[in-house]
Amino acid sequence: MTRPVYLAETALLCARGDSPTAVAEALWNGECSAGQRTLGERTFPFFGLPLAETDWMRRAEQAIRQVAGQLGPLPAETPLFIASSSFQIGHFEQCGKPFDLPVASASFSRRIAGWLGLAGPRASFSNACISGFSALDAARSLIGAGLMDDALVLGVELANDSTLAGFAAMELLTRNLGRPFDARRDGMILGEAVAAVRVSAAPASWRIAGLRTGLDGHSITGPNPDGSRIADVTVDCLSDAKMESGDIDLIKLQAAGSPGADLAEANALRRIFGQDMPPLLSLKPALGHTLGASGLVELAALLACLDAERIPATAGFAEADPEIALFPMVDRSTAHVDRALLNLIGFGGGLASLLAERRP
Repeated sequence: MTRPVYLAETALLCARGDSPTAVAEALWNGECSAGQRTLGERTFPFFGLPLAETDWMRRAEQAIRQVAGQLGPLPAETPLFIASSSFQIGHFEQCGKPFDLPVASASFSRRIAGWLGLAGPRASFSNACISGFSALDAARSLIGAGLMDDALVLGVELANDSTLAGFAAMELLTRNLGRPFDARRDGMILGEAVAAVRVSAAPASWRIAGLRTGLDGHSITGPNPDGSRIADVTVDCLSDAKMESGDIDLIKLQAAGSPGADLAEANALRRIFGQDMPPLLSLKPALGHTLGASGLVELAALLACLDAERIPATAGFAEADPEIALFPMVDRSTAHVDRALLNLIGFGGGLASLLAERRP
C-alpha cells in the first residue's frame, strides 16, 4: 500500500522576498513590480533576485545556501532532487565556454550537494516548466513506496542570456505587464528563483493528495487550444487523490499571460468544472515565470498564503477576454482553503497537476 507523502517544509528566494512568509506578505500587499534585462537593443521586464554578487556560480551558491538555511537540519544522507530548465548555463556563458545540458546538470547537482553537505542519492530533472513537479513526483513515488522516508526537492532557475534570447526569438515575452487571462495579454515575464520543498512520510500540515504529469504533443511552444490534454492530466490528478472537481477550493493557474496557453488552460478548466468554477489565482504576474523552478516556487508561495489565510489578488488582470470568459481573483480573500489544485503547462508539451490537501 502506498504511504501518504507530506509537504514538511518549504523555503523560497525570489524577487518578492527571502522566505515563503515574506513572499506571501508581499503578494498580499500587491507588490508586482519587475526589474529589467537587456538583450541587444531590446529591454524586457524581468523578476531578478535581490543579490549583488555578479559572479554567476558564487551567486548561485549564495542563493541556494540561503534557501537551504531556511530549512531545519538536513541529514547528510538526505536524497536530493534538483529541478531546472537551465542549470548552470549562465556560468558557461560567463566563462565563454560551450555547454552540454546533460553534463551540466550532472556537474551542477554534484556541486549543489557539496554546498549543502549532502552525500545521499541525487537526481536531476529538466523538462521545461514542469521540472519542479516532475522532481516532486519522483520523490513522492519513492517515499510512497517505502524506499525512502524524506527527500529535499530543489528548484533552481537563474538568469542567463540563452533562455532570454530563446523566448524573445519565439516572441513569447511581453514588453509590458504580465496579464493572465486578460484580453490585452501579449506574453510572459521571466524571472529567477530558488525554492526548496522537503517531502516526508512523517505527517505535516499539508500532503500531496494527487500529482500527475503528462504530455501534449500539439506544438513545441504551446498546448492544443481545446485544452483536452490539460484536462486529461488534471482529471488524472483528481482521480489519484480520489476526489471530484467539487472538492477543490482554489486553483492556482499556470496563466502567465501567453495568448495561446491561457486560452487552452481556460478551455481545460471549463471541461472539468463547468459552471462550478472554484476561485482562480495566478502568481506569475508578481513572481515572474521561473520556468523549471516555477512549480516549487509557486507551491511554496501559495502554501504560505493559505497558512496565513490571506490569498492575494491576481496582478495584471483588468479586461476580460470574451473568448476565455473566466476571471482570476481581482480582490484579496481571507477564505479558508483545504484543497488547492496547482497547474503547470510547459514548453515542449509537458503538463502537470498537483493537489495539495490540508491535514485535518
